[in-house]
Amino acid sequence: MRLGRRDHAALVQLADGTLTGAALERARARVREVPDAELLIERQRRVARAFGAEPRIPAPQPAPSRRPRLLAAAAFAAAVVLAIVLLPGGDPAPERVAVISQLQATDPAPAAHGPVLSEKGDGVPFPDWGPEFGWHATGTRRDTIDGRRMTTVFYQHQGHRIAYTIVSGPALKPPAHAHTIVRDGLKIALYRDPRHGGHEVAVFERDGRTCVIAGHVIHKSTLPKLAAWKGDGEIRS
Repeated sequence: MRLGRRDHAALVQLADGTLTGAALERARARVREVPDAELLIERQRRVARAFGAEPRIPAPQPAPSRRPRLLAAAAFAAAVVLAIVLLPGGDPAPERVAVISQLQATDPAPAAHGPVLSEKGDGVPFPDWGPEFGWHATGTRRDTIDGRRMTTVFYQHQGHRIAYTIVSGPALKPPAHAHTIVRDGLKIALYRDPRHGGHEVAVFERDGRTCVIAGHVIHKSTLPKLAAWKGDGEIRS
């Protein structure tokens, strides 16, 4: 069963524990037909706890500052993003992969070895964009979506952050709504995700693996330029 947006919303509302009365009954009725709904709700709660957020929003306190509550809400929102990304839904689409760019690194940045980094995604090396473009690796994380391993390296330049994710296994179909360009022989599908503040996204293949770069950039030409860079021949098409 493929979950729709309303199903996701109902699962999130039940996971955060804030619904009462008729709203609670409506959400329960909505997910009654969702397979393994309780398992999915508990998964969201575990992810929230892993992010240090308490799913149940506490009663208002007479504290003078709202900052702790805002931080908790932000942490829970990030947890919900991850939980929804990890929900089963068939082969992952590049749009789901791009959501990883909203999350935080869980491991340090890999070391540089010439024009590439020590980290690889399913055998495909990550580039060291620092010397050439000023985008420096800041951290890594690993996720699994629908049985596909996702290896992500985060880069930062002048306060802007992007995520480069390499997907294991056969290549995924590019988004139908993206427009395709060819740069230095590399076919790149580009689109803008209006959510998350407006991420630019580039989808392409390296050595038969799907690669997704997503994040905030000043110039739209940045992602194609980074994607097409071959690192003095160390990065294969």
